[in-house]
Amino acid sequence: MRNDMIMQLNARAERGFSMFIVIMAMFVTSMFVAAAFAAANGDLPVSGVAVQRKSTYAAAEAGLNFYLNRLQVDPDYWTKCASGPAPNGSELNPVNQLWDGSGADPRRWRTIPGATDQYTIELIPAPGYTSCDTTKQQSFVDLDTGTFKIKATGRTSSTATRTRSIIATFRRDSFLNFVYFTNYENRDPAAESDKDKREDQQRDCADKYRSARAGKGCPEIQFATGDAINGPLHTNDENLYICSTPTFGRTLNKDGTPRPTKTDTVEVSGGGTGHIATPPPPPPAQAPNPPCQDSPTINTALPGGFKTKSQKLALPDSNAALESIALNSSSRYAGLTRIRLRGTVMDITKADGSTVTGAAWPTSGVVYVANNGPCEGEIPTAADYDESPTCGNVYVSGTYSQSLTIAAANDIIVAPTSSDKTDANLTQSGSNDAMLGLVANNFVRVQHRSARTGNPCTTDTTSWPAITNVTIEAAILALQHSFIVDNYQCGKLGQLSVTGAIVQKYRGPVGTGTATSNTSGYLKNYWYDDRFRYRSPPYFLTPVDAAWDIVRVHEYVKGN
Repeated sequence: MRNDMIMQLNARAERGFSMFIVIMAMFVTSMFVAAAFAAANGDLPVSGVAVQRKSTYAAAEAGLNFYLNRLQVDPDYWTKCASGPAPNGSELNPVNQLWDGSGADPRRWRTIPGATDQYTIELIPAPGYTSCDTTKQQSFVDLDTGTFKIKATGRTSSTATRTRSIIATFRRDSFLNFVYFTNYENRDPAAESDKDKREDQQRDCADKYRSARAGKGCPEIQFATGDAINGPLHTNDENLYICSTPTFGRTLNKDGTPRPTKTDTVEVSGGGTGHIATPPPPPPAQAPNPPCQDSPTINTALPGGFKTKSQKLALPDSNAALESIALNSSSRYAGLTRIRLRGTVMDITKADGSTVTGAAWPTSGVVYVANNGPCEGEIPTAADYDESPTCGNVYVSGTYSQSLTIAAANDIIVAPTSSDKTDANLTQSGSNDAMLGLVANNFVRVQHRSARTGNPCTTDTTSWPAITNVTIEAAILALQHSFIVDNYQCGKLGQLSVTGAIVQKYRGPVGTGTATSNTSGYLKNYWYDDRFRYRSPPYFLTPVDAAWDIVRVHEYVKGN
């Protein structure tokens, strides 16, 4: 019996050991559950911060898009600095001067519609300045690069302390980035005075780049000794025809002071060096051209000189968008019109002969002259100024002290429009910052009356005095044709000075001569107006669809 009792006691002890194992397993499992809970619970704050960071960044991006939208509506919005209009009557303008981070936050914030997230925008001044000054454009825009920067900051609510900021760099991509822009480097076929030759050139030379028109007798315009492109240049054509020693790019400003850095570029769409010294073969009826020396002076910002294989910029077909703008300000006229600018007023002679003296500047800043019936435009190389009064041509000269854009359905002719028949100048007056735009569907021309009774033809001084020098300060855009001097092949004149920008479909000659001398027309003196890197005349860019673009974005981290 003693042995049986011992055996029963041992069996009961084994059952207790199993219970111990179960308890330990449950304990270990509970530890895993606790650890998982702790880990998940610990991720909740991190996940919340991540969501908040994404929301604040999205709010900052909304601020960036707000500013970009304002620039697209008004390309000169940046000139208002922090004094631009509010989005609506119930909100404040969220654009501010740069805050140094000390003291109470002075910035105006805007709440994103339909959310609690907010953004604010700060203007980063140019080097050497502490704030954006509406009277000093150089305080905000880097004049060397034509760029400016803003900082957009976002937060999730008005009481949130976490913020994220991004810095964006803006730059304009437009035709006005260049003192000289052409689509084709040959002479406009429509400028040929002989009807048969004009038809031949329309067939063989129109709307063709250099390789497609080679060998077809198309008049190729050269850059020769004495020609100076005092600013950036761009052509959609494959290369430039260079003869002898023209100069591209500036080392001096117009006033003769040195430029600290080379900022000009010369851009062509083709490869190679970007320039040629031998023109396409002339037609059999012409004597072969002598070979040219290809030795330009290139003062550009590019280490290799010319920028080849550059992107082509397409010209628009029409300036019709400007007509509706002028209609809204009662500054649309029809038929042949003459305008004499006088500071902030103008004298306007309409097609019917009536004159409005001292007309107020249009509120839109745009004057448009439309056709008033059929119009057969004049040939610039045979211009005698007897066009039909139904033509949408505008003759203009004088001085301006407010910004203005003059557009024409046909041609714009820079010519004397006052009793002084020698004053064809078109210039800015005073110390203001006014800009002028000339936008023609066809030609922008400089008047030159000629007598064709002799051979060669000469300047007509019988009923009109010779205009020996002409100065134009404007942005010029000839959408379908050229900027050209009428009858440039007749008579030797003086100098044609243009400060601004010239944009044209075809090259427009202003004179003739060899690589070393001028025999007729004008000598060129063209200078770029650097303001066009970041500004334009009123609505000038509307037909070319160019605006400010964001070229670089990066997050701002305090202390970096």
